[in-house]
Amino acid sequence: MSVAALRVDGGKDIGMGHIMRSMALANDLKKEKEVERVFYITKNDLSAVNKLKENDFEVITIEKDLSYDDEIKKVKEIIKKEKVNKLITDSYDIDQNYLIEVRKFVDRLITIHDFAPFAFPSDVVINGNVYAEDLDYQSYYGDTEFRLGTDYLLLREEFKNLPEIEVRDKVHNILITVGGYDTRNLTPKIIKALNSIDFDEIDDQYIDNENLHIDIVIGPSFDNIDQIVTEVEKSSLDISLNFNVKKMSKLMIKSEIAISSGGSTLYELAATKTPALVMLQAENQIRVAEKLDGKSVVNLGYEENITNISEGIIGLMRNKNDYINDFINSKKMNFNI
Repeated sequence: MSVAALRVDGGKDIGMGHIMRSMALANDLKKEKEVERVFYITKNDLSAVNKLKENDFEVITIEKDLSYDDEIKKVKEIIKKEKVNKLITDSYDIDQNYLIEVRKFVDRLITIHDFAPFAFPSDVVINGNVYAEDLDYQSYYGDTEFRLGTDYLLLREEFKNLPEIEVRDKVHNILITVGGYDTRNLTPKIIKALNSIDFDEIDDQYIDNENLHIDIVIGPSFDNIDQIVTEVEKSSLDISLNFNVKKMSKLMIKSEIAISSGGSTLYELAATKTPALVMLQAENQIRVAEKLDGKSVVNLGYEENITNISEGIIGLMRNKNDYINDFINSKKMNFNI
């Protein structure tokens, strides 16, 4: 029997993407008969800790302000005390030296990473991004197993083995989702941009103006809710604010189009056959958005291009079949780590 720990952080500064995708792997570990315990080691950020506990994960917190060396020391102490055999890391702050140090204390080290910034000392490296095989990954010890590409995409359970999804001709519902934290204050800007569109001028073969509804997801770390409410109150559109969403797949399946930030959400939208207009929040989202541009998304770039939303909606609906690609094989995923 073994004990597995996941060293992952989330919160206002870095978003919740690493937490959300790592939970897919953590849930798979829980199902393995030889794994008797799965828990997270995470910095003491309330939104991240709450999200993990809501999903029934045990959490051991470490202080946010630990120095680099002190953090490694603390993680080693936890590994020894809790008798951890498998350690999974998912953080851009964990570098080569950090991985070399913690590998000495576990039987198996698994690293989730979106890029190839150094030679990895890990036993396994997972990058499920669509661009992963374009990167020059190297092994520090020469024994790393690289699992690259969308066959190894970390999709949450609710996005696996979805029922057959009907692709509708007209837009009845638009979903707005920018992640756990609205880093660039995009949500009120998107509402404002939508409110400036004269939907009656858009050909009714693309949009059902009479029944058009907009769902907005409010992430756990949003600090701009007042601004969002203000824009909603100004709007003549039918808008719902969705807090503490437990089943994102339902909202995605309900929507013919999404306006989304980049990152792992784009893969979830692809799984639900929901084409998306992408507004970038951070540099690490650029590569995914560019690689998927023309497959399942239209990449609008950063917020200075927000006025192009109207053209993007029409373009997506006019060419909807071109933007719905089955490049994710969720039934094939089996990590066996």
